[in-house]
Amino acid sequence: MSLLNKLEKAVQNSNIPSTFTTQDLKTWITQYNIKNDQNNLDYQDSYIESFLSSSTVNGSSTKWDKRLVQLGTNPESYQFI
Repeated sequence: MSLLNKLEKAVQNSNIPSTFTTQDLKTWITQYNIKNDQNNLDYQDSYIESFLSSSTVNGSSTKWDKRLVQLGTNPESYQFI
């Protein structure tokens, strides 16, 4: 299951707030021991930050599976659309 799908399920199950920051995401990954399904390794901070950017609607990434919106807060917050 992709990290985006895992994250969406965690939001639905209230394991992470529906409006979350990068730090919330990193904490959730650590707390729930979320691993990369492809290699069973930990997600690195740099991957998490690029994941959020590439999963955001209107982002510059060519990734097709974009379901997050940036809220323009400080620190930056995200929500599923």
